[in-house]
Amino acid sequence: MRLAVLALLAALPATLARAETGVWSLIAESGGCEVSFIPEAVDDGIFFVDRGDADCGPDVGKITGYALNEEGAVVVLYSTLDGVDLVGTVSRQADGVFTGKLRAGGTLRLEHKSGPMGITDPMTGLATGEAINPTEPDGEAEAEADEPLAEVVRQGDCLSYAGREGECVDQADLGPPDGGKLQVLTRMNLRDQGTTSGSSVIGRAEAGTCLTITFCSEDEQGRLWCGVQTDSGAGYLLKQDDKTVYATNTCR
Repeated sequence: MRLAVLALLAALPATLARAETGVWSLIAESGGCEVSFIPEAVDDGIFFVDRGDADCGPDVGKITGYALNEEGAVVVLYSTLDGVDLVGTVSRQADGVFTGKLRAGGTLRLEHKSGPMGITDPMTGLATGEAINPTEPDGEAEAEADEPLAEVVRQGDCLSYAGREGECVDQADLGPPDGGKLQVLTRMNLRDQGTTSGSSVIGRAEAGTCLTITFCSEDEQGRLWCGVQTDSGAGYLLKQDDKTVYATNTCR
């Protein structure tokens, strides 16, 4: 994947890419730099973040990809240099600035600097921009995820819902569902096995989807996977890990 990202960098002149997509300031407490969001895939459902040649610090310097959720009001940021890992998630505020947190802890801020305002996601057709409604003040916008990549936030000793900072999970949503159904909180991959090791992505479940489960079991890392039935067939979905719950145990 590192070679693919480097090849993409070579294929896209920085000045041209930034002129077409705009320039944003992406800042963490550990450092930051100016970036552009290029609608070219670097992984399944993840698109290219161009950092140029800047030294962006240890956290922002990992970011190579992005995806959007909540009609463009949430930007999920990934590293695809060695597998796929969530780095952080930011949500659009009323003033147009995106703020959020790094998965490792610490704040993250994304602010438009110049050029076009829109950030596009060719996979979903979502886009940011002035016409997009900002995140509601209660901050409960859901983060987009390519399992297990939704934002991970732990408050004290409680698990959090995917994309809901500071909201501890209700005990009724922990563990396997009793009623045989679950509701996905954020866009998730469906895999052909209940693990990320040696499995393949066979589909995707969008936020809000209600799915029938066949069984649930833990993988070698203690993450809970559930076998689910979709309109296109069966697959496995990550229900929760040691920090985050990605689906509730009831459908609303």
